[in-house]
Amino acid sequence: MRALTYLLFTQAKNRILNLRKKPAMLVLYYCFIFFVIIISVLYLLQASNDIKTGYADNRIIYLIIGGIGLMYLYLYVYTGLLTGSTFFNMADVNLLFVAPISPVKILIYGLFSTIGKTLLASVFIFYQIPNLKNAFGYGAKEILALFFAYSLLVFINHILSIGIYVFSNGNQNRKSMVWSILYVFIGGIFLAAFLIYKKEQAGILETLYSMVDNKWFGYLPVVGWTVMLFKGVVTASAVDVIISLGMFIAVSVLCILMLTGREADYYEDVLYSTEITFQNKLNAKEGRNTSSNIKRHKDIKNEEHGINKGKGASVFIYKHLLEIKRSSRILFIDGLSIFTAVGVGIAGYFLKDAMKAYIILAVLIYFQYFITIFGKLKYELTKPYIYMIPESSFKKLLAASVSSFLKPCADAVIFFGVLAIVKGAGILQCLFMALTYIASGAVFIGLTVVYQRLFGAQPNLFAKIFIGFLLTILVITPGIVASVLITIYLLPENLYFMATLPYTLICLIMAFIMFFLCRNLIDKTEYSGRLF
Repeated sequence: MRALTYLLFTQAKNRILNLRKKPAMLVLYYCFIFFVIIISVLYLLQASNDIKTGYADNRIIYLIIGGIGLMYLYLYVYTGLLTGSTFFNMADVNLLFVAPISPVKILIYGLFSTIGKTLLASVFIFYQIPNLKNAFGYGAKEILALFFAYSLLVFINHILSIGIYVFSNGNQNRKSMVWSILYVFIGGIFLAAFLIYKKEQAGILETLYSMVDNKWFGYLPVVGWTVMLFKGVVTASAVDVIISLGMFIAVSVLCILMLTGREADYYEDVLYSTEITFQNKLNAKEGRNTSSNIKRHKDIKNEEHGINKGKGASVFIYKHLLEIKRSSRILFIDGLSIFTAVGVGIAGYFLKDAMKAYIILAVLIYFQYFITIFGKLKYELTKPYIYMIPESSFKKLLAASVSSFLKPCADAVIFFGVLAIVKGAGILQCLFMALTYIASGAVFIGLTVVYQRLFGAQPNLFAKIFIGFLLTILVITPGIVASVLITIYLLPENLYFMATLPYTLICLIMAFIMFFLCRNLIDKTEYSGRLF
């Protein structure tokens, strides 16, 4: 065990020392520590002020925890039935699985390693300290409880995924049984919500608040236990805390005994999922499809072979259209678009406020940023083919960007069309918000080109995202400020639906400037580098 302890601490030490060779990553950590310190100082300053009254309903947090818990439970069970999860990476497989060390000790090493990664990944909760303090009046006890509850939720789902894979692997009847239990579980929650809705004759949100605040909800596996744990801390109920922790520990012990108590050791069970995880990460870095590693027979029509259209730079347009056609039944409309449109429709139906509709727009633009910078253009600029076509750099850059620009256009029609149908905002306001969404997409495409120009060979993807996000704020801030000032001081009240027009125009101008300044990007091959 001493060897594994030494390995665990040595890996952590080497990661820290290796930051000296990665300046961008070092800047990322400096910024992270700086923000944590600033937030902590602000929290201490606020704590010294008088306590205000009229805090938000705690059930809002309970509902958020329950919703996230249900989503995670479904995703991890789904993963467990397909490939399973793992505590290890390929380095652990090559180093530890062949070493003369007890499998139980190696499993303990994997558990501690996963716990550390889970805690590190949950640190983002501390960025919400001001919101939690101002909106709900939470102190250090509640914030630490939320951090611990979320970490425990992720960790228990991780173990549960492995346990389900061990239990059901190679046995179709057991897989069917797990699926049935999962669907009955989710269906029971929706049925309970419906019965509460019919009984209390309240709105949808009030029904959900009432459900997650019920005593029986806390006894639901994983989802309810997490809510019960946090609720027990908030309400100072030691019984709830002890019961929820006991249930978490019992399931963890059961899954660990299942791993170590079988005649065949767990190496074979986790090896496949470890390889799948490693391959998915590699595919993501290289821009390949990561949707599934399961081989499926699929008939390919003859006309789908080859591009057979376009000439010169325009080949990239048809190439991207063909790739989109193969992955989606409707061009530019995928499952994420439909899911988001449903969410927009629900939010718009319940809000039905012209000003609150801009909150929906802001959330959509926030997620659009990540979708765009991970889009086809980013990966196309790292491939050698775009450099081999004898066309001007500007033409090739524009052609490779066409599909990335058309995607937000199609999404904008669906999202804000749904918002107008449910009367979440007026038709003219939805039209101008759709134009704003498209203009934001154009800015993010331009930023993708700028990122490639500035960080092309930077190996750390997360450092590029973090620094790039700061650059994004600098680019879009003038548009936001212009819209706010013009709306307040110049725009008549009957023309408030045009409030986003200044932002839209400035974004389009900024996108054009970024493309023009980087028009010779593809002539500078040294800017294209590895993604890892």
